Amino acid sequence: MSQEVLGAARRLAGRGELSRASMAEIAREAGIARMTLYRRGETREAIVLALRQELAREERERLLPLLASAGNARDRLEQMIGAICQTTDDHADLLTGLDSATLDAIYHEEGDDALTRPEFVAPIVRLLRDGELDGSLRTFTDPEEAATVLYTQVSYTYLHLRREHRWPAERATRAVTEFALRGAVREGH
Repeated sequence: MSQEVLGAARRLAGRGELSRASMAEIAREAGIARMTLYRRGETREAIVLALRQELAREERERLLPLLASAGNARDRLEQMIGAICQTTDDHADLLTGLDSATLDAIYHEEGDDALTRPEFVAPIVRLLRDGELDGSLRTFTDPEEAATVLYTQVSYTYLHLRREHRWPAERATRAVTEFALRGAVREGH
């Protein structure tokens, strides 16, 4: 996916126009001819895939170093929640401008009872398992499902508090982190 088309998709989403934009309008926003877009194979599905890959890469760059950082799993999970809030904040315009179908295609596995895609929650799953081993987090019968709930709780709640309640980033991060940890931490930690 060319950066010009990806940038155009981000701008259109930031204005809430991507879901209804035709490929010709996306090409125009990118400053290229519609036929160039088609010749390159830059379809709506390819744009959504590129957005997913970009968001997953940025989160991976923030979250993976926390897996190997010092401290128990509870401490690393707290840092990870803060990093998810930061990524959500960095992409708030994009995320609030995407329609539900596009958000589903980016974040959710296909089918009924879908979980969040592994590229977004794998670090959380790993920390939940580490926390069970070191005793700092409670045991979850289905860590993948728990990671989906935690990721969704953090990112959507944080975005809502920032956009709809107009809370400062620090306040929203603190509130979301405190609330999320209560559900994950083993008593006494």
